[in-house]
Parts: sequence; structure tokens; C-alpha cells
Amino acid sequence: MTPTTGSRELTPQALAAALGIHTPTQEQARVIAHRLSPLLVVAGAGSGKTATMAQRVVYLVATGQVRPDQILGLTFTRKATAELDQRVASRLADLSAAGLLPATAPDDDGGVRAADATDVGEPMIATYNSFAGTLVRDHGLRIGVDPDSTLITQARSWQIVSSLLEARTLPLPNESLSHNASAALVLADSLSQNLLTIEEAAKDLADLSEQFTALAAIKGCKTLVGKAPAVMAEWEALLDVVAELHAHKRHHGLLDFGDQIALACAIAESVPEAAAQVRAQYPAVLLDEFQDTSVAQVRLLSALFADSGVTAVGDPHQAIYGWRGASAGALDTFHQRFNPTGTARLDSGASPADATPVLELSTSWRNDSTILDVANVVSAPLRSGVVEDGDPVGEHLTVAPLRARPAAFGLEPGAAFGAFLQDPAEEARTVIAFLAERWSPSAEMAVLCRTRAQMEPIAAELEEAGLPYTIIGLGGMLYVPEVADVRALLTAASDPERGDRVVRLLTGFGIGARDLRALAALARELTRPSTESGKEAPGPHGDQVEADSPLLSEALDTLLRWHEDGAQEEAAATRDLTEAGRAVALRTARAIRRIREAVSLPLPDLVALAEQALDLDIEIAARVGHPMGHRALDSFHETARAFAADTDAPTLTGFLEWLDAAEEHEDAMSAPEVEPSPGAVQLLTVHAAKGLEWDVVAVPGMDEQVFPSYTSAVKDDLRVAETGWMGSTSIFPFPLRADADDLPPFTVGDLDPAMTDKPLLTETMSAYKEALGRQSLREERRLAYVAFTRARHELLLTGSHLSKTASKPRRPSRFLTELQRRDLLRPYAEGWVDFDESRPNPLTSLTQVGTWPLDADAAETLSGQSPEAGGEGTAVTDRIAAVRRARYAAAAQVTAAMDGTEVAQETHAQAQPDDETVQRWRLEAGLLLAERSRALAGGPAVRLPEHLAATRLDDLRADRQQFALDLRRPLPPEPRAAGRLGTVFHDAVAQRLSARGTLFGLGQAGVPDSLGPQDRDRIERWLETAENLPLLEDYVLAETETDREITIGATTLRCRMDAVFHRLDGSGWLIVDWKTGRRQVPVDQLSVYVHAWAASQGVPTASVRAAYVYVDYPGGRVDELTAEGLLSIEQIQAALTVG
Repeated sequence: MTPTTGSRELTPQALAAALGIHTPTQEQARVIAHRLSPLLVVAGAGSGKTATMAQRVVYLVATGQVRPDQILGLTFTRKATAELDQRVASRLADLSAAGLLPATAPDDDGGVRAADATDVGEPMIATYNSFAGTLVRDHGLRIGVDPDSTLITQARSWQIVSSLLEARTLPLPNESLSHNASAALVLADSLSQNLLTIEEAAKDLADLSEQFTALAAIKGCKTLVGKAPAVMAEWEALLDVVAELHAHKRHHGLLDFGDQIALACAIAESVPEAAAQVRAQYPAVLLDEFQDTSVAQVRLLSALFADSGVTAVGDPHQAIYGWRGASAGALDTFHQRFNPTGTARLDSGASPADATPVLELSTSWRNDSTILDVANVVSAPLRSGVVEDGDPVGEHLTVAPLRARPAAFGLEPGAAFGAFLQDPAEEARTVIAFLAERWSPSAEMAVLCRTRAQMEPIAAELEEAGLPYTIIGLGGMLYVPEVADVRALLTAASDPERGDRVVRLLTGFGIGARDLRALAALARELTRPSTESGKEAPGPHGDQVEADSPLLSEALDTLLRWHEDGAQEEAAATRDLTEAGRAVALRTARAIRRIREAVSLPLPDLVALAEQALDLDIEIAARVGHPMGHRALDSFHETARAFAADTDAPTLTGFLEWLDAAEEHEDAMSAPEVEPSPGAVQLLTVHAAKGLEWDVVAVPGMDEQVFPSYTSAVKDDLRVAETGWMGSTSIFPFPLRADADDLPPFTVGDLDPAMTDKPLLTETMSAYKEALGRQSLREERRLAYVAFTRARHELLLTGSHLSKTASKPRRPSRFLTELQRRDLLRPYAEGWVDFDESRPNPLTSLTQVGTWPLDADAAETLSGQSPEAGGEGTAVTDRIAAVRRARYAAAAQVTAAMDGTEVAQETHAQAQPDDETVQRWRLEAGLLLAERSRALAGGPAVRLPEHLAATRLDDLRADRQQFALDLRRPLPPEPRAAGRLGTVFHDAVAQRLSARGTLFGLGQAGVPDSLGPQDRDRIERWLETAENLPLLEDYVLAETETDREITIGATTLRCRMDAVFHRLDGSGWLIVDWKTGRRQVPVDQLSVYVHAWAASQGVPTASVRAAYVYVDYPGGRVDELTAEGLLSIEQIQAALTVG
């Protein structure tokens, strides 16, 4: 379609004015109005690329160059997809309302009428993976692939690989199942991302192995070559596992994300008809976050869209995913791949600006000026263009520094602070003090860590300070004590040999060293073979039979069995076990047995049972002021549910092994998609923070070897030499990567072992390791740039001499030093402190001191000790004895109250009149018992909570007694398959309605490909019902899954509205609550939604409609709230009134 005559007069500025949106800047206008041909846009952090891309779509449509349904937009995450999709849909709706859609059809009078949104469809906005999946489903048969193959998740892939490894009879170089599974998945994914067959990889790995082995054989060079021969041999062995994985997936009709991309690339390159069809379908293509694309993705997209209207947007400084396959040269080689005609014109003398255009978006609309100065300083070496020997050759894009937005758009100075302290504990306290000073219920704050291990001391200080916080991601969650306890119990029940987990449970219940020794002795006794006479039995050749390793879990199990049977052996075998220690051992044994007996339960139920077995459900409920444990356990439950849903036959063992891998290989697991949460400090890794922003950001761990992260020793000149892929199977070998030309040249591979001596190998290997080090530092610098630009207004950068668990001081990070030299960091708190050699690292020197057993005999023993008068031992002994007496006094009070007896009076020796500890415990126990007595005397009563979900109002009105019972003893709802499908539908309908068009398939709507055909048909039928509702005519989707609150009397009602639509003429609103079941709900319940929405918009309730839509009925059933049925505020308040 060619532009209309009017298109020459329609500028981006005029279009913005007609739509009533911000006027684009000159650099934005150049991008928006660029001709429909290959274009690369370098967009810095916070430069408004999403808004600019949305306006480019509108401009292309308004000028008649394409229809909306001829536009394809691709990005990486569903969050980014939804954001771009809603922005585009909103702009196109505005375009239609303004009558600016190009004419498409004659009207009744023979003239030409303006089109509306229903005439022209909607753009296709999707993730790169879902687009590839659509291509495979549509054209997979052409290359022999089942189009109905099931897409599997990372957890399912892990389960399959683990089962294949367990079934193997041939050994692998590494015995760890977790290590082998992780390495095999890295290898399988790398083969897909680099479009390598197993045969090609085997040949290349054999060549590398032969080269390293020959070099290691040179006299004196074995240490120099290091682990490289062993690493290559391990890769070669793992190829067999990957081949088995491929065969398993083919046999069962399974695909993972890497398979989708590789197969889609094969279709694009080998099926011309399919490529031509897709190219004709989408003359305009937007590729977001292009710096993160892999070689396979670039090949796929260039095979489809080379020399067409492709606009790629990316930022070289935010290319931080090289470790997972992103191609370092994707942006640099864009025009070679997507613009071969323009590249050829360069040879004919055409100007680069015309033949291979590169435009910039360098004005930051996010960061205050100081934050921009910090970002530009840390990224300056990336812009310098300095290339050393051994660095990749080739031209690189020139990137401009970030520029501040105009003052009229709210630019503030902002602030950046710095501190370098003694140790990580002091650093954590400083970070929390900084955040506490700035905290408010509306503040968005985050702590960005280079690794998850840094989160533990930060979380502990946040808990101590009482600041609300959330740990984002699986790895961080595993450090929370409550989750660690549940995991320990599940592991002890699953694997009897995990004595470390058993000890955690025992010590958590309060066992001491003496009783642990007694249990260990019992375990040894049980594993010692003996004859009937009690002597050890000889082996077949007269030697002693080798005993099995003693297991604490076996000792606990035997102890419990003896106890239940009343066996005589128990008394003799446990003579060294105190009564309190025996009670702890029996409690632990019962908890382990309880899980073992229920191991056939669904995995989520097993996790819940473990929580109950440890009494964590009661403990968490009682800890009102410290919600972190509750949140972490909720996240752990959700992780178990997701694992169970994603895997074919979820087992406890498989789940625990997957958790081990997630903890060990923190970069191997997918980063969660999160949103900033006002009022709660969010802890997450820098990688997970990409694409997000907060008001205040703290980045701890700014030390050499931490951030930037590297393993080699710190040199005086700060040069780094890394072994990289030559020393670990966590990194795919660079020479095998398809983008090897964009990585440091592997000069070691060019050596002839027969002609190489030690000096030459030393020089070559050192130069290559330094090149790998520079490559690693460039990625770390880009990561720092991403971290610093997440802050809108204030940034804190901290480090410590003794970072993590180091015992020797480390140097401040080069990034911190560069900023300090330029006076960009204000000292915060103590600022830059000198190292104090006399103070050890508290993370390694901290020990817990306690006494065992907690019984009267021990108390007498302790009191009988005679430390030197006034010595430290006296104070410690007195304090321990006071705490013990207080516990006994409180326990006696509680026991007496439960039995209905009088508590025995303590003797003078037991409690002195000035014993403050005993008095305080007795007082608190008395208050709790008095509260219990009042509650029992007055009967059960439940106070209406201050916050209540609006959906509970009908329950309250229908049966107040049952409502009170539900609040008092809440029970989880019975899990139903229909509920799971309903959740999927609610996620999908928002995207389907915001992109009304038949080309927006289930995959793009967020429907998991793992759903069965029958469930997918139901979802599709429900979505079609929602799309074709007469109720929605003349309405455009405004918001989905939106929350509103309204306070009525003393209660705040929370309303979660599925969808809110705005009338096209702006005259009213429509609230829709989707129902996938057929059980009727009283429609007047929607009254709360109407009042809440009307109040939030400042409009009368008469302009707000509301309805339930039951999509399971043929054609849908609509139950709309009438004006007569609308409950007044007074009626709602009466329902909420107690009495």
C-alpha cells in the first residue's frame, strides 16, 4: 500500500497534536517518520523507546503505508509485550476516534468513508519465542515436525534430563547429577541457539580436545593448559546425553524454546513459500531489545524480513545476556543481515545515512541529571572504541552519551551516594539506614545485587529494621530460614543420606552437642554388623565386614520404632541421650516419617504438609510484624505448584534436585518478570532488574572480584585474565559459537603443538586469557550501567573491605573508584573508611553460643561452676541460668492454666525477687493467659478486618456466622481444574481484547502450549465469546486486572476488576467481571465496583455500567447490574456493620 497524498503533509508533530499526546522531540520524530525500509535505532536507557515505537506504528498507519494488521512487533518478555501492545492499541483507538484512519471502503453514496478500528484489524505484538512457535505450528509439517508438539518449560526439561542421567549405565566425568543435568541443558540450548548439529559439535569438540591435550603434553605446560582437556572431554561425553534428550523429545512430541527457534529458522531458510507468506503478511516489523537476540533469532528474522520494513531497536550498553546465547554483534551486523541492498550501495558511494541508516534516542526521560552523569562515566570506556590486540575485530556502533530531558519535563538534580566500609554486615546496616530514611508507603525502592548470595545479610537487616521487603527470584527465596527448614525436612525424608539436612532440623528444634554425639553413636552402633553373641561378624575371608556409613536418619527412625514398641533396647542404646534430647529426636523422627508416609501426595500438598509438620503454619500466623517468612513460604508453595504443573510426573526427588541446581547455577534459571512494588523494598539481581525502574536504588558489593565479578587474582593495573570457557562447562566453548567472529579470536587454536614451546604457549595463552578478561569486564561494565540507570532520583553504591565471606581485604570496585575520582558520589554515613585489621569478617567469625541440655540437672551443674569472680564466665552463666528459670516459670504457668490447677510457688533459690527476666516472662505469660480466659469466657468472636475483598461482601450478607467462621479458621479452597483454566483465560482475554484480530493466537495471548487440546479448545471458545459480545460494541478496553479501593465506614473494600472499558465517545464506562463457570453470582455485588470506579474517576455512578459475563454459555450470558439493583453506600455500610 502506498502513502496517500496527505501523507506528505502529516508530520509526527502534527499527528501528536491531533491525538492530544506529547509532541515528539526531533530525534524521536526522525525515527517515527523514517521511510519503511531497514532502520536501526540505538535507544539508551530510559529514552522512551516504547512510546516512540508506538507512535511509529500510528504514523505508518495514519499515512497509509500499512494497515494495522500488517505490523509485527516482537520483544522478549510477556510484560514488555503487554506494555507495547496496550500502548499501540490505545494510540490506534485515539487515531480512529480522531477520524484519522485512512479510507478503506466506499460509503453508501459512492464516496469514500474513513475507516474505523473494526475495518483494519490489529497489529501482531508477540514475544520472539511465541512468534517462532506460531511459525512452527503453521508450517512445521513442511519440514517433518508435528505442529501439535507440546512446548515444555525449563523445569520439564530438567526433569527429563535428570531421568535420562539416572537411567544411564555409562559413567560421566562428573558424578554429580545436578552438575550433569545443568551442563547438558546448557549444551542442548547452545546447540539450538548456534544452529549446530550434534555431529558438527562432536567434530569441533574433538578438535579442541585434541589441541588442548597435545599442548598439555609439551614439557612444563600441563599447568598452563589447566582443566581445558578435561572440560572438552566432559562436553564430548554430554553430547550423548543431549542426543538422548533429542530422541526423547521427538518420540513424545515435545519442544523447548531453543527447539522452536531452531525449527523456525529451518522453515524460514528452507521453505521459500512460508517465508514469502510471512513477509507479505507483515511489511512493517519492529524488533525490540535487539541487542539480546541470538544468532538463531537473527538468522530466522533476516531470512524472513531482509530488505523489508524492519526497524530494530536496541542498546549496546544493555547487552548483558551474552552468557545465555545473546550475540554480541547483533547490532553491529544489523545492516549486513537485514539490509543487503543498502550495504551493497555503500560500495557504490552511497552515504551511510541514506543506505544504512542508524538513528539515536539518547534523551533519558527516566533519570535525574546526577544519575545520568554516573551512567555516562561508567559507560565511557564502552564508547571509547579502544581496541587491544586479541580483541574482536570489526566495526562497532558509535553510541552517544545519555542526555538529560528538558527542565520542563520535571528534570531534577538527583543524588548519588557512596560508601566503602569495613565488612558486609556494616555495609548492610548502611544500606538499610539509607532506605529507611527515604521509605514511605508510596516509595519504590530496590536493592540490586550482583549475586544472590549478597541478599542474605541485606534481608536480615531489613527484617531487623522492620522495613517491608520482598526477595525476587528462586535463589534468594531459598536463603529465608523458614523455606530452608521446609526444604531440609523434604530432603531428609527423600534422601536418608543427607545428614546435613537432618542436623538442621535437630538444631532447629533445640538439640545440643551432647545429644548429637549420642545420636551419632547410636547410628554407628546400628551400622556395625554383629553376631548373636554381640561380637562383630567376620567376613568371608576372616576379615571384618566393612560397616555402612552411619546415618542419623536411621538412628532417628530406629529410636522412634523402639519408643512406639516399648522395646527394651531403647534404654540401653540411648543411655547417653538426655530426656530433652530424646524428645527432640522423636519429634524430628515423627516429622520425617510423616513426610515419607505422604510422599505420594501431590507436590504442593507435600510442601504444605512439611510446613505443618514443623509447626511453621502456627509460628508464621503468630508473627504479625514480620511477614517475610510468610511471603517466602508462599513463594515456595508457588514454585512447587509451577514445577508440578510444568513437569510430566513431578516427584519430590526431582523437585529437590531442581532446587539444588537453581541454587548452584543462579544464572541458569529464568529471571522472574516483576513490577516495582510501592512501599516494599525489592531485593533482586541486576540481571532480573533490566527493564525496570525505581525511585531509589542501592547497589551493594562494589568490590573488585564481586562487581565486576571475576575469578582471577586482582592485579595492580586491574587487568583481568580469565580462563572462561576453557575452565568450566557453564560456558559454551567460544570457537563453536556462530558469532565467534564477534568474540576474542582463539589464537591458541592456531598453534602447532609440534612447533610450540613453553614460552610461546605461555605468551599466547596469557594474551588470550587477558582478551577473555577484557570481554568479561565489558559485560560487567554494561551490567553496572544497567544497574545505575534503574534509579530515577537517588542511587547508593556501597562496598566493603571484607566483602561476602572474605577474610582478606579487597579493593574497591573500579566502577566506584572512577565515580569517586570525578566527585560524583557524596559520602554517605561513614563514607570511605580505612581497613581495620583487628576486626574479622562477621559473616565468617560469627558463632552462636548456647547450652544443652535445658534441664534442672544442667542448671545445678552450671550454678555449681566456679568461674573467677567478676569474670566473663560469671555473667554468661548468670544470664543463661536466668533465661532457663524464666522458661520454666512461664511453662509452669501455662501448664497449670491448661490443667486448671494452681501454679506451684517458686522457692527463693529458683527466682530471686530482683530476677527481672523471670518477672518479665511471668508477666507476659500471665497477660496471654488472661487474654485466653477472656476469649473462652466470651465465646468465639471475630472482628471484621480493616481491609476486605469486595467479593466477600456477598458471603457476609448471606451468612454472617459462616463468614466469621471462615475468617477465624480459614481453609484453602478445593483445587479444581476449572479454576486453573479460569486463571489462564483471565490472563489471555486481556491480551486478546487489546489486540482484536484473528491473527492473535493462543500463544501470543499467553496461553501455555502445555495445555491439552480439549482445554485449548475451551479457552479458544471462551475467548471468541468474549470477542464477539454485543455488550462491548462501541467500547474500547481501558484497563485489565486493575485494583481500586473504597473506604466505607471503618472497612476498606478492595476491588480487583477483570476489565474496564471506555465508551468510544467518552461518555461512560463498563466494568466486566468474567465468569468461566456457570454458577450464578448475585449481580448487586458489582455495586462496590461501580462506586469504587466512579470515585476513582470522579464521575457519577450513573455513567458506570457493570456486568457479569458467563463465557461458558453458548454466545455468552450477560447479567448486568441495573440502576434499581445498584446498592447505595448506606446499604453497603449496613451490611458491613457488626451487630
